[in-house]
Amino acid sequence: MEEDMEMELYKKKVKDAINEFINSNNIDKAKVLIDEYESIVKEDIEIYSIKAVMAILENRLADAENILIGALDKFSDNFELIYNLAYVYEQMGNNKNSLYFYKQAIILVKDEVLAEDINNKIQSFEKEMCEEAKETVIDIKAKKHFIKKEYVEILKYIQDLESQRKFIEALSICLYWNETINKTTAEIYYFMGLIYNGMGEFELALDNHKRALELDGTLADIKNGKSLYKKEYCESTCTCIGCESSDFQIVNITNQSISEDNKEIINPVRTWVKCKACGLIYSNPIPNEESLDKYYSIIAKEKFGGIYGDIDTRFEFLVSMSNRRLEKIENYNTGCKSILDIGTGIGVFVGVAEDRGWMADGIELTNEDCNYAKDKYGIQLIQKNFYDIKESIKYDVVTLFEVIEHLRTPLKDLRRINKLINMEGLLVVATPIQDSLYGRKTRENNVFWNVVAHLSYFPKDVLINYLNETGFEVLEINNSPEGMGRMEFYCRKIREI
Repeated sequence: MEEDMEMELYKKKVKDAINEFINSNNIDKAKVLIDEYESIVKEDIEIYSIKAVMAILENRLADAENILIGALDKFSDNFELIYNLAYVYEQMGNNKNSLYFYKQAIILVKDEVLAEDINNKIQSFEKEMCEEAKETVIDIKAKKHFIKKEYVEILKYIQDLESQRKFIEALSICLYWNETINKTTAEIYYFMGLIYNGMGEFELALDNHKRALELDGTLADIKNGKSLYKKEYCESTCTCIGCESSDFQIVNITNQSISEDNKEIINPVRTWVKCKACGLIYSNPIPNEESLDKYYSIIAKEKFGGIYGDIDTRFEFLVSMSNRRLEKIENYNTGCKSILDIGTGIGVFVGVAEDRGWMADGIELTNEDCNYAKDKYGIQLIQKNFYDIKESIKYDVVTLFEVIEHLRTPLKDLRRINKLINMEGLLVVATPIQDSLYGRKTRENNVFWNVVAHLSYFPKDVLINYLNETGFEVLEINNSPEGMGRMEFYCRKIREI
């Protein structure tokens, strides 16, 4: 304890001295002191910010950018790093990147005066970017299509620009279309919804997606062209479905029907928000439970040969993946006897576990899945909510594969699941992770923004925090064989909740 206090005093003393040198413009002395400090103290967040500030003072903006980006790989939610990077991009004249990081900083800032300053910058950049789009002269390629009235080619061109994140260019063509061709072309408003979403203009994104659907109801089912748009859906605004905080920031607006048919049950336009308290990304408004149950029942029928593909064609893959997961579980807990798979679907994992000698139960609420498991594999699944299992019943292992993102109260549910596991038992969770490599690469075009039945989207650190808070220690994290940014978390129960 005494050594820790001495170290903290040392760190404060040196950093005060470094800042003194910087304020008196003795940058070289500050650099020497930083080198000495870093040889003793590793990975100090404040030092990254100090080094970036020094680079800014010396007009080495590219160096400051590299320092801050490298630091954010390790400390992704640090306000100072994000704010300084936004400032660096502002000085570089890169307003798009500056706007992106100022929007991250406004979520984390605690100082009210600084928050107002950041908000003013955000509004200024947003106005400037919209004006820039209006004033941008459309390029020669687009003009040729307009002259020849090749409107299908223009739409393809807009789509290509949007997918390349050339938002200003794409928006300028859309605005030109509205001024010169027709102000009631639904596809143009749809693309403007995508473009404004990519630019972080979420209110405009929502307005344009709604406008597109009002003009052409078939855009409620872009993929199949069957379901039509309804003006009202059974949904409601909500607080965070994890921690119940009411403070959030919109992070994505999407028309989900580009990937999935909403069956005229679920609103095709989905607003995703990020809780400022716990960091969970969740749907707000949220579809009501009855609507989702009806939706699940319909898509359950389709996955047995319908639009989701014949489940039998994936049978060997599902068996192989189940064996891989069970091997890892058995390595962690040799001699385990009982396992519960929550949201087991058609029960392949349960069947494989039984083949390996486990006493395996599977819970599934969807009637069609339960019937399929019984008729196809002879597996009797438990068709009830896991809350209905008596707390006196304990399992050595509980698994949730692609389930937690469907739950309406994930933090509360993890607490309940804790009560179903023996002390030192295992919990295994597999779910898509928003800030996985796949998620970072695809950004606003990530396919998981479009999954109709998903209610949340976990950043990795948020899920780890949820697991720790509900009595679990994360032993291992790896990529799921399912791919596309899905990750598996193998956890030990270390305390009762």
